[in-house]
Amino acid sequence: MNLRLLSGMILLGAAAAGCQTASQKYDWGNYDPSLYAYYKDPTKVGELTASLEAVIKASESKHAVVPPGIYAEYGYLQLQQGKSQDAVQSFKQEEAHWPESKVFMEHMIRVSATPAATSSSRSTGQ
Repeated sequence: MNLRLLSGMILLGAAAAGCQTASQKYDWGNYDPSLYAYYKDPTKVGELTASLEAVIKASESKHAVVPPGIYAEYGYLQLQQGKSQDAVQSFKQEEAHWPESKVFMEHMIRVSATPAATSSSRSTGQ
């Protein structure tokens, strides 16, 4: 009888462990819906920018890791808005938090430093 009880408890424990939901490693906030809305309607760039700012601030306030690519995308939006110095800082943050992005972030920093890059993004209205 004890063997049946022990087997039943093990089986019940295994079933309960299988029902446990996995927690997310990063807090993405409202990023997905705002990115989708931006892709459907590029005039919603302000909502995407606010969403990225919120994700960064929330992660930093909790001393958590900012999700990969968030600083880079935020920097790209800043670059499109002609804020090249702010964009460089965001690209450096991405590189510091995600070393595997170093080559791409160095390229984006060089692009941010060229006056033609910021003026062309302003002239296209993005």
